[in-house]
Amino acid sequence: MKALTTLFSIVLIGFVLNACQPANEQSASITEPVPADSLPPTGTFGASITEDGAMAISLLDSLVVPGEEFAAKVEGEIVEVCQSKGCWMKIRKSDGSEIRVTFKDYGFFVPKDGAGKWAVIEGVAFYDTLSVETLRHYAEDAGKSAAEIAAITQPEYKVAFEAAGVIIK
Repeated sequence: MKALTTLFSIVLIGFVLNACQPANEQSASITEPVPADSLPPTGTFGASITEDGAMAISLLDSLVVPGEEFAAKVEGEIVEVCQSKGCWMKIRKSDGSEIRVTFKDYGFFVPKDGAGKWAVIEGVAFYDTLSVETLRHYAEDAGKSAAEIAAITQPEYKVAFEAAGVIIK
């Protein structure tokens, strides 16, 4: 009987130890985004979306309310892509200004050579405050010079976009 109790205790301890593994070991099966250097120059990235119903990105300024998210599908010309990983891009509005687009949960990247291409993006638009530190990080990602980075001294508050899916044409 004592041997059975000992065996039971050993099995129970094994189950407990297995269940208490650190979270990073249990989540090792989560896939990392595909690096931008190995992406095709055009296609769909992130969630599968269609071009149907896309509106001009310039319309977002009149539709987004501070403090709220606005679900949308918009399109426009890509003017800049993060040159570090392809983890954000900027799309030009009709007035020449730009909207920064990030990707949901940092879950996918886009090709670094996307500037000049047309994109359809689906996700949520919102007003965002970008700190000086964040703006400097983005400038570094974009390959800006040390002088250009140092010249960033004020935060920005404007419409931003988090895309769940992107089509680059």
